[in-house]
Amino acid sequence: MDTELKSHIAENLRKHRVLRGYTQEYIAEYLGKRDYTAYSRYEQGRSNLKMEDAIKLATLYDVDVQELISVSPSVTATSEPGKKVKGLISILVDLDGSNSTLEANIQRLKRINELLSKQEL
Repeated sequence: MDTELKSHIAENLRKHRVLRGYTQEYIAEYLGKRDYTAYSRYEQGRSNLKMEDAIKLATLYDVDVQELISVSPSVTATSEPGKKVKGLISILVDLDGSNSTLEANIQRLKRINELLSKQEL
């Protein structure tokens, strides 16, 4: 697997785990790993994410598998060529017209904003 793609997948996995407050130990146990280092290697980009694990994580995080494995915008984005802007992130939100989905997304965005303000994301 391409190193850049592994890096993006690793970043996506970490973001979803942190946003939901899970530890690497919890995720490793959820995936049926013997210890957290097997999962940790996914977040470090040192191991290829197995499709079986991607499906389980997508279910846990209530997202499409594509969201976990896609090349998404980095937390550090550029606003001008060559100039980095820390704390800038693009987020795609799915809405279905229901208030419960809207409220869930608002809470998710607030949590992301908190993490950005604390520079934890």
